[in-house]
Amino acid sequence: MAFALASSCLLPASSTTAAEVPAGGVASLQAKVSGASEFLYYIWDTGDGRLVPGSLGRTGAGAWMDVPYYTPGSYSAAWSAVTHSGVCIRGSTTPVKVLPVQDQMRPDVLVPAVKEIWQGSIRARLDGAKSREMTPAAAYEAGGVDLVFDGMQVVEWLCLFPGEAAWPEDFEVYSSEDGGATWYPVMSARFNAFPDPGKKVVWIPLRGLVADAIRVLVPRGNGPRSDGPWGLLDACVLGGGEPDWTLAGAAPGEVAAWNNLWLNYGIASNEVHDRFDPWWPTERPLDGGMVGIGSSEWFYWNALKLSWLGHDKQARRLEDYFVRNPVGEDGYVWTSPGGEKHLGHSRHYTTNATYAMSVAHHYLMTRDRAFLERTDPRSGESVLAKARRAMDYQLKELGGRSGLITYVDKEHDGTATSQGSNYWDFWLFGHESAYGNAWFYQSLGLWAEMEEALGEDVRAQELRSLRLKVRQRYNETFWDDETGRYIGWVDVNGNRYDYGFTFVNLHALAAGLADEEQAESVLAWLDGTRRVEGDDADDVYHFGFAPRSTTVDARRGNSRVINTWNGALDVEPGGNAAFGAQIQNGGAILYPSYYDLHARLRYRGAGDMRQRWEGIYESYQTDQLRRDPGNFRGHSDVVGILREFPESGLVPYFFVDGLVGVTPVAEGWRIEPHLPPDWSGVVLRGISLAGREYTVRVGSDKDDAAVEEDGTVFVPLGQSVVLGVDGQLILKEEGPQ
Repeated sequence: MAFALASSCLLPASSTTAAEVPAGGVASLQAKVSGASEFLYYIWDTGDGRLVPGSLGRTGAGAWMDVPYYTPGSYSAAWSAVTHSGVCIRGSTTPVKVLPVQDQMRPDVLVPAVKEIWQGSIRARLDGAKSREMTPAAAYEAGGVDLVFDGMQVVEWLCLFPGEAAWPEDFEVYSSEDGGATWYPVMSARFNAFPDPGKKVVWIPLRGLVADAIRVLVPRGNGPRSDGPWGLLDACVLGGGEPDWTLAGAAPGEVAAWNNLWLNYGIASNEVHDRFDPWWPTERPLDGGMVGIGSSEWFYWNALKLSWLGHDKQARRLEDYFVRNPVGEDGYVWTSPGGEKHLGHSRHYTTNATYAMSVAHHYLMTRDRAFLERTDPRSGESVLAKARRAMDYQLKELGGRSGLITYVDKEHDGTATSQGSNYWDFWLFGHESAYGNAWFYQSLGLWAEMEEALGEDVRAQELRSLRLKVRQRYNETFWDDETGRYIGWVDVNGNRYDYGFTFVNLHALAAGLADEEQAESVLAWLDGTRRVEGDDADDVYHFGFAPRSTTVDARRGNSRVINTWNGALDVEPGGNAAFGAQIQNGGAILYPSYYDLHARLRYRGAGDMRQRWEGIYESYQTDQLRRDPGNFRGHSDVVGILREFPESGLVPYFFVDGLVGVTPVAEGWRIEPHLPPDWSGVVLRGISLAGREYTVRVGSDKDDAAVEEDGTVFVPLGQSVVLGVDGQLILKEEGPQ
């Protein structure tokens, strides 16, 4: 590899393996710089007059860029890297052969825009006819280029055309969803010491971002060494068309929010990660939204996010985690391939439910029998066999056939000397856990669908019958008439612990464990229309985007049933984990809002769900929920949205299994839309079921449900259907509005 100043960066070095793609297809170009850790980004010269920059990351990890080629011919693609200190590293070249095809894919459409280049208060039209030059009037005076569209647009690429003036070395891309009143950073499009592109067009990938305006911010003119003039000849956006998710009757900003929440926290396409990898781990400051964590604690959430994407590479990667994750001889599912205990600390007994549910959900969405037959490289056991043993462990070793699972080992007896047993491991949930039994109840239902799909009808009926017993015992054990909500757990000595666990109550409601009266009691408490004596917080939705995790200070009670991680967490007033200053002690994590939306939809209907969504949306409008504030002790564990919280993507996923109502069942996929009165229709594009891609459209323009030749499934408002594995409708019935 060769090193140079950024200004002389774009020169090729050695050659690598050739790529061959059809015209209109995508070449996946790779790059990697080894050596000492430093921040950098890569730039791919596609060989046809374009430069395509990638996001920031660290040396030592490879990156790739999917680049479309439209014109048949032979090209030489080359990559370079620019470090944070402005040093350029010239990489290798890749021959790319683009083959002619009869039915070539159309290029992305040019999106009409009003374009202005500006510096301070000076503005001028940018139209491609004349190169425009801007000169800062003062040191570090910001300038930029604004592209404003006529309504919301899908943005795939931002193209910048160099002019006669100097190229801006430092620039950042922002988007707006309200006509430019509020600007949000595109984290993957922030560049320093960008080399002079000469006459080549800079193509910046924005990957389906939905916006009504795009801004290129030039923070200090012609780079860090001078505040001199800079300029461009033109700028344009490629994309257009309808967003993948659309809502008739919703405000344009709400439609943009659903799509961009998914882009940021569902598939994390425009986020930054230190290994150029959207899966955990990543290190600060490169800590945006993520796709998933390869721990069984997250498997079901990962499956919800990814299994509907079909053969997407992230979905296939998820399968690899299922294959490699051990299930011990006793049937307990290890938290990761590297150990049975979470962080080497304690068993998490919810992993058996999450593993079985994730395998069931993924198979029922894909119907890929080969996936079930893949074998663990260490044990030789198939995925299906491991998942069945995971269910049996809950039924036998944990006593689930009694109607309640119980943790019998002393390390998880729920007392002050025990250890955490689930995701919320600040709290010593143990012995009889409301959180763990909610997962158990859900796993019985989903695994029953799985067994029926595999022809095991007797087994399926046994599991469904057991669910009735579990629901009864759950309410007998965990419901508290005095507080009107579910407690957290009962320890081995019969002591009951209730700290206002909102996540427990919402999970129970979303799963359907409560009756109507219980559900109304819980929701009234959350909404603040009913106060519980002894609570330390009545403002449950203080954080806006999600409820507080708890409403009672962890300091309360006769004994401290919390895990301070050897004193690292201090719950006393002014401590780093004081009430309201720590995510599990009165702070907030985004993902419970997914269960909140489902709970309200189930018990109060789409109108109440819509009101809670509006609270989330109002909070979103500030910063797209891109926040990680520190508390008064400097700790950044007040809220959980970014980095190690890929489950944040569950909130936009509610569009799929809540609004559109797509859920897998034994016969196929139930589609049961739920729309509030002022939303008259919904469209979901790109959902893959049994290897075929569908578009689901809900509306009132037809009376009957139908599957059209192009794969569009139409469902009239007020109906629900089951789409069979063969792509035919096998059941139509009246459903909710």
